[in-house]
Amino acid sequence: MVFKVVATPWGRRAIPDYTLEQEALTPLGITIDVVATETEEEYIAKAKDADAVVAGGRRLTANVIRGLDKAKVISAGGVGVDSIDLDAATEKGIVVTNVPDVFIEEVAVHAFMLLLACAKKTIMLDRVVRENRWADSRLYMKPMPRVVGDTLGIVAFGNIPRLVAKKAKGFDMKVLAWDPFVPDSAFQQAGVERVTDLKDLFRRSDFVSAHLPLNKDTRGILNYELFSVMKPTAYFINTGRGPVHNEADLIRALQEGKMAGAGLDVMEVEPTSPDNPLHKMENVVLTPHTASVSDWADIERRRRVGQEIAAVLQGRMPRFVVNKDVLKKVNLAEVVRA
Repeated sequence: MVFKVVATPWGRRAIPDYTLEQEALTPLGITIDVVATETEEEYIAKAKDADAVVAGGRRLTANVIRGLDKAKVISAGGVGVDSIDLDAATEKGIVVTNVPDVFIEEVAVHAFMLLLACAKKTIMLDRVVRENRWADSRLYMKPMPRVVGDTLGIVAFGNIPRLVAKKAKGFDMKVLAWDPFVPDSAFQQAGVERVTDLKDLFRRSDFVSAHLPLNKDTRGILNYELFSVMKPTAYFINTGRGPVHNEADLIRALQEGKMAGAGLDVMEVEPTSPDNPLHKMENVVLTPHTASVSDWADIERRRRVGQEIAAVLQGRMPRFVVNKDVLKKVNLAEVVRA
């Protein structure tokens, strides 16, 4: 059987290159077809007979997914799958895969980089040197937390935040974490204090690092009520998903001095608008949703997309299934992995 796999490139100007995704597909005689269209209707017309979809530069809405007549798998080359309607995929019996294990180190390191950049005023002090304003350096050095021995509050306690907690221990930090879906044993093994009241975590922490996935329950969950109880010397870090924090509330809290600053790799709207107030705040460090990037990870995530598609098309269980309820509808052979 000859399978059809389609992909939508990121950005209109992007030159499609799926050589790494192809590695697992070429032995099956599969060549990825690029489908770049303006409308959902055009996309459905070209992808309706696809056996697999590489998630990319198009939102896979319920309307799109219902128009996929043959699809068995949608494969995302990242952690987040908020651009894919999971309910619609499950209803159609389409397996959705992602690669949540590839970026664990990268994102944890980036989160800690933002924490240290905020604490030690890295951006502003760099500018002072470049602009020959050495005498102004003291203007930017308050608050100047020690970090060592400070308290880090972690929102969600999956794989990435657990590694952040481990790295924080290297700085002798006290670590608190909130996650109602993780067993007590995970906190105990990590030597982390479990906090059941999110407001209490924000109140007690010198740094709050957010790692929440985006869904209907987490959208906007980090709001002014939480930001307003932070220490005026505390910092908020987010390397998860931008819309989990209410950006207007965050900006308000920053403007009112409810916290000392923020380090954000993710924003509510991306790319950010040029007039976004965060751009002009000297106590905010911004990066353009790049926490997961490394030379190794960029290669590995793409290879894994092809591997996951190949597995499902051959009737095997992929490494990671996002919409686990779909497994009640499909029959995939378990694979013993070394």
